[in-house]
Amino acid sequence: MNLRIFGSGPVVAAILIGLTVSIAWAAATPINDPYSTANPQWNGTSTLLTLGFKPVKTDLLGAVSTPNHPSAVFILGPSLPFTPAEAGGLRGYMRDGGIVVLADNLGTGNQLLALLGLPVRFDGRLLVDTLFYTTQPTFPTVVDFFTPSTLTTGVGELALNYATVLNITDTRTVTTLATSTPFSFLDAHHNGKFTYGDPTGPLPVLATVAVGKGSAIIFSSPASFTNSMLNMTDNSLLLQNILKTTPPGNVLLDQTHLTPSPFTATKEIAQQIAVGIWDGGMVGSIKLFLAALTIGVVAVRYGYRKPPRKGGAKATELGPHPERDDIDSILKLHPTWSRERLEYVKRELDLTRKWRKLSVE
Repeated sequence: MNLRIFGSGPVVAAILIGLTVSIAWAAATPINDPYSTANPQWNGTSTLLTLGFKPVKTDLLGAVSTPNHPSAVFILGPSLPFTPAEAGGLRGYMRDGGIVVLADNLGTGNQLLALLGLPVRFDGRLLVDTLFYTTQPTFPTVVDFFTPSTLTTGVGELALNYATVLNITDTRTVTTLATSTPFSFLDAHHNGKFTYGDPTGPLPVLATVAVGKGSAIIFSSPASFTNSMLNMTDNSLLLQNILKTTPPGNVLLDQTHLTPSPFTATKEIAQQIAVGIWDGGMVGSIKLFLAALTIGVVAVRYGYRKPPRKGGAKATELGPHPERDDIDSILKLHPTWSRERLEYVKRELDLTRKWRKLSVE
């Protein structure tokens, strides 16, 4: 590839304009990954950041294994598998008094529950209630709280969204805190209406399991903690009750087990660049990236630009031509030509060469 074509002014300008437009477009395009703290839309969890939650984006095991243990760890709608080491870290964290909140419906929450050895699973089938719901039967509400608990103090109703139910295999160690209404059912036939054979309510949706000095809180509706539903019914009160039962410290929100869309990382970098330019608080990695980009553009512009010609036909045209300038020699070859006209042509050529030299310089 001939890189010299990238050294021309118009090409460099086009590259810079295209890069600027691309960064601006990516920065202005919102992230829409479900349960992501970077997502300000209805299915994101950016509201939890305003409540003091700390997102964990790289190393969940390291986050729960630090000497300063977090007060609680929230895992919402996980879609990527957990490793045995991560499960072991979470188990040890709970044994030391930590609280893990696992909210899932159709994801990989069961894989973590199996690794933790807890006698409860997410059913996976969709919970529907044709009488108690918010906007549609697949958004059921929960109004039955039978077991007294500090987690449900003052909670009279919870709004769910495409939830499932809990299958509890050991009621001696798992405490059910809330159930769906008797009018609810599991849509086993995937037709949106009750069909003979569909399991009917009441069915457990919220439970807790003691693990050492701590506990695991299992909830079958992760969407209840999203931006659009946190303030519906008593969802925020449930969250406040959970936080009140935790010891002092950071509340972590796991982001490492969410599946990002292909352009999420690009959008986040573009947003950081835009915010850094606007606020003047750009992080070091972005500064290094922009510096390297600038150096690259300058190198291409001045290292690969087309060099000026030295010699050749064009240079010869601008230089002296003794054969053409020597009128006497021309007249010897063409004695019938007019000296006056030749002198006129010579003057015009001299003026033309002078103008072209100035324009090249």
